[in-house]
Amino acid sequence: MDNCLFSDLMSQITYLPMIKHIENKNIDKKKWDALIAKSPDSCIFVYSWYLDVVCENWSALVLNDYESVFPLASKSKYKINYLYQPFFTRYFGAFSITEHTNKLTTAFLKAIPEKYKYIEFCLHETNDFDLSGYSKTERKYQLLNLNAPYQALYKGYSENARRNIKKAIKAGFVIKRDVAPEVVVDLFKSTKGQELEVFKAKDYEILLELMRLLVKQNKAESSAVYDKEGTLSAAGFFMKSNDRFIFLKSGVTDHGKVNGAMHYLFDTFIQQYAGTKNKLDFGGSSVETVARFYKNFGAKDCVYLQLKKNSLSRIVKWISKKA
Repeated sequence: MDNCLFSDLMSQITYLPMIKHIENKNIDKKKWDALIAKSPDSCIFVYSWYLDVVCENWSALVLNDYESVFPLASKSKYKINYLYQPFFTRYFGAFSITEHTNKLTTAFLKAIPEKYKYIEFCLHETNDFDLSGYSKTERKYQLLNLNAPYQALYKGYSENARRNIKKAIKAGFVIKRDVAPEVVVDLFKSTKGQELEVFKAKDYEILLELMRLLVKQNKAESSAVYDKEGTLSAAGFFMKSNDRFIFLKSGVTDHGKVNGAMHYLFDTFIQQYAGTKNKLDFGGSSVETVARFYKNFGAKDCVYLQLKKNSLSRIVKWISKKA
């Protein structure tokens, strides 16, 4: 073989990505978390300690010696292995110390073990891919940059938001900070949680455990709104990750809804951090009514992808729909 041709071939082999699938017990979590912390796309959802709480079984795709990683959350039902997006996370994807390409995300998706016959989860907004067999759906969350003075941010509020804030002030609402996670979870469970049949007792336990861990690690902010009689009207919990506060969960009573308690809660939070380098990540929604509420505060849409692949046989698809 020609020496130049051989050299070129060896060069290509050298730079082929060596992606391994590693079970949870074998993941080097110190290396994992060190990479996530240094990644320009770093987000709280993919730290190992966070995943350990919210996901009963997660594994990883790892490039070489933790040059880039890709978390996978899995479950099994009727002996069918599948990948999913756990509650209290938004997305996964490829995370690297340097900026990565769509080609790398595609390589990670190709490396997903064939045993996973059904795949449905989301990718960080910097991730995209070019691979047949997967469908893509755009999802959205809302983000507000807090680097402007409060008065400038307030000017960006909608008339509806300003009206509700004035209503809350007139009602005599007061804010209490650093409330216990139990206050937020109990209120969420007794209000919005009543409408969410997908939330089971175990999910509330996980949420509470996660909040307690975030408080312990000094990565949390919480606020509650009380009326003049001292009755709880609304409460919210925010996670702190680098320069971003991520709204996790809240609850609001009917009395609080009528009198603008959640508008007041967000407004006081924005006042607190206005003029800083932080961003307020509203947790987001592709549901227009929810997104509109967050946009009342001047937040803008950020787009990310939900991917889906169904490799189940026709008979299994039919059985899973009936189950």
